[in-house]
This record gives sequence, C-alpha cells and structure tokens, in this order.
Amino acid sequence: MSNSTLYVFLILFFAVTNVYSGKHKPKFSDEIKEIIQHIHNECVGKTGAAEEDIQNCENGIFKDDPKLKCYMFCLLEEASLVDDDGIVDYDMMISLIPEDYYDPVSKMIFTCKHLDTPDKDKCQRAFDVHKCSYEKNPDLYFLF
Repeated sequence: MSNSTLYVFLILFFAVTNVYSGKHKPKFSDEIKEIIQHIHNECVGKTGAAEEDIQNCENGIFKDDPKLKCYMFCLLEEASLVDDDGIVDYDMMISLIPEDYYDPVSKMIFTCKHLDTPDKDKCQRAFDVHKCSYEKNPDLYFLF
C-alpha cells in the first residue's frame, strides 16, 4: 500500500478532525472513497463482519464478536501496519500522521496501545485498542 493510502487509512482509522464528530463523517474525494471502500470490502470479505456491527462501533456498541474483532485487525493489515508475527508497528503509524492531526491522534494511540499485549490474540488486541480509542474520545472516533 502506498504512503498516501496509509495516510488516508490513519485519518479514517482514528477519525481525527477538528470539525466532525463520530456521528458526522467528513466528505471525501472520490479517490479516498474508493480506497475506503476497497479496504472495507477486503476486510468484510476476509472476516465476515456484519455491517451493522461495524457501524454500531461509532455509537459505542462494540459487540463481542470474533468477526468484528478480526475486521479491526484486518484494517491494520491492509494498511501494512502489521509485521509477519501480527505485531502492530505503532512507531510507523505515528510517523505517518500528518502534522495537523499529530497531537490528538498520537495521544489516542499512546493512551490505548498498552492494551495491545502479547497474551491476547491479534484480533482481540485490535478490538481493545479500538474500544479504548472510542472511550477516550468518542467524538473523534469512527470505523469504516
């Protein structure tokens, strides 16, 4: 995946904007919409996660479902932010954050990344970080 795709992914994954809350997604260009749709379709296809469960996360409803959890991990994989052992490269993630979004996104990542521990499977780790991100700032979180 290209750096521009990773950039788009990070913005979407953490949904950090100064204008939009989690319930009012920003408008994207056709190119970005295409990238979003591709990543979404790939991960839904790989995991079988339900659209309703994905959408419910924006309202703080994180269904305890293995498919949803693995969907969240798949987003990281599709963005090439995971190594061969399933370890998320948070330093890479942080390095790709645009300056305008750096403070709120890095704070969210660093506040929640402690939940990504080796005693859990990769899907549970992704789920825990997502849920924590929502809890830390629900206005800045959405899942595509």
